Amino acid sequence: MERRRHARVFLKAYGLNQSCRVHMGGMDRIAQLIDISPGGSRLLLDDGGPVPPQGMRGVLLRGENFRLAYLVDVAYTVAWVNGSEFGASFDVDLDASVSGLQADLADLAG
Repeated sequence: MERRRHARVFLKAYGLNQSCRVHMGGMDRIAQLIDISPGGSRLLLDDGGPVPPQGMRGVLLRGENFRLAYLVDVAYTVAWVNGSEFGASFDVDLDASVSGLQADLADLAG
């Protein structure tokens, strides 16, 4: 049964491969942003570091190679883990709608 409150926007659909910096477990890590919605995101850790456990809290600090004002210092909780991917459930919804995210990603894709 689907439990998400928001539709997901897949970055690959826009031809985007976006990395971001996250802080978790007392350290900064680089992750790939796979999809995003106002309520959360799917991230891929490919730096060889430890995978966060479900329930760990963290902060999405900022995009590494892109800038969206609402994607700075976003607190989250790890909702699920699958291999080196994890779901980040944002503590507070982003200040952007799904259509707003789509428009911003389309602008980034040029």
